[in-house]
Amino acid sequence: MRLRKLTPALFVLLLVSLSGCETDNQESPPDYEPHSHVEPHYERIHIVGESASNGIYDPSLEYHNGTGWMAYSAVEAPKYVHTRLAKSFDHGKTWTYVSTINEATDGTIVSNGTKIEGVWRHEVSTLVYDPGDTGREWKLFWHKYFAKPPYEAEDRMFQYGWIAYKYASTPEGPWSEEIPLFRAGLFPPEPFDALINLNDLHKDLAEIIVYSEPGSLVKDNVLYMSLNGHIMKKGENIGKVFLIASYDHGLTWEYINTLLTPEDAQNFDSHYFTGSSLAEENNRVFLLACPEDPTKEMHHGGTYIFEFADLRRGELKRNLNRLNVHKYFIPTLTSGGQSDYDEQNTYGGIVMPQIDVAAYPEVFQIFNTKEKIVS
Repeated sequence: MRLRKLTPALFVLLLVSLSGCETDNQESPPDYEPHSHVEPHYERIHIVGESASNGIYDPSLEYHNGTGWMAYSAVEAPKYVHTRLAKSFDHGKTWTYVSTINEATDGTIVSNGTKIEGVWRHEVSTLVYDPGDTGREWKLFWHKYFAKPPYEAEDRMFQYGWIAYKYASTPEGPWSEEIPLFRAGLFPPEPFDALINLNDLHKDLAEIIVYSEPGSLVKDNVLYMSLNGHIMKKGENIGKVFLIASYDHGLTWEYINTLLTPEDAQNFDSHYFTGSSLAEENNRVFLLACPEDPTKEMHHGGTYIFEFADLRRGELKRNLNRLNVHKYFIPTLTSGGQSDYDEQNTYGGIVMPQIDVAAYPEVFQIFNTKEKIVS
């Protein structure tokens, strides 16, 4: 099915629909440490062979033997979002399209006895190399969910959705069939299901109704994942970022700790954090996250970087219970934020997705910041 034309009005709606963050641009964090604010000089990434009509977003980087791999969302608004893969042989200077791992497809569900036509979307993927899991060394996790026409923000049916998983022995595939991995409480309803109800892992997760925005890292043969969990209280979406871990390459999972709370976000003039990722440099581990405030006009509010004091216990560095900001990266365009990093990405550094309204219709873009985490 051909995508209908993305008009400016539809585009504004799509910004809300495809993004979890809604905050205006901040020139600097309210209480950042000296030298933590990085002045931007970003460079747009163009993927050779990529033809998505409305651009690319949600990057996830992973290197192995000097080759860089990037999973990302390819956007064909207002309907389709696919998961695609690109590779780089020059540490992020150039990227080439490899394959479409998850292709958005038209579908039908029955909700409360009513048949609904729509589409299954694949967003916010995270790619990770797990060398100890022979034959399943490469793992991809992402948020799969159903959306209905006219594909505005309120048309995302997150109750019909889950955190999905695929594995492969090499990024070029073949990839396994999709495994519905994590669900939230009673969601998704029958006939759909997922292997693990994350709400059962810990009381801190008991009220969560949607899981999204996974980030991943293998450290000392442990597979870690950061996730966003969303709770509705008095009609307001409240999000937290938490950490889980698997000691058997993803077969079973344990809750580690909540990393970022709405109370933390209030110290940064936001409602909560979203779009997390995990990264390592010089044997130090960091959390990258995007601030969000749904009451503000614009969307992603940049990237904060926090260092772990103790990864195994899920503890970030704090001072009198306030988060220590290691670095902060501002958006240079309309908005941006959910960044990722691999220390072997030495040309591109941290990669940040941004939205550029002036570049319509190719408004979703990814940029090299040319910055490391550890200077």
